[in-house]
Amino acid sequence: MNIIQDNHEIRWSRPVRVQVGYGFPEKVHGPKEALDYLTHRWPVREGTYYLKALKECAASLQTRMPLERVRRTFVMASIEARMLG
Repeated sequence: MNIIQDNHEIRWSRPVRVQVGYGFPEKVHGPKEALDYLTHRWPVREGTYYLKALKECAASLQTRMPLERVRRTFVMASIEARMLG
């Protein structure tokens, strides 16, 4: 399983780099941080992968889910929103 435990927070094996607006790329390290980006910093709150990432990130904090699947969905949402850094 590709997770890293850091201060009781589940993290992906590799962070996802996203770029919010015209800022510098930022690293998203796991589903909790991704959920924060999706709910508070995402420029477009629609799209197939956005909605799927929102659901999977939230669910992964409550139940065991394959984290690489959640990461892939977040990457696809980042591509969909043209935010992949």
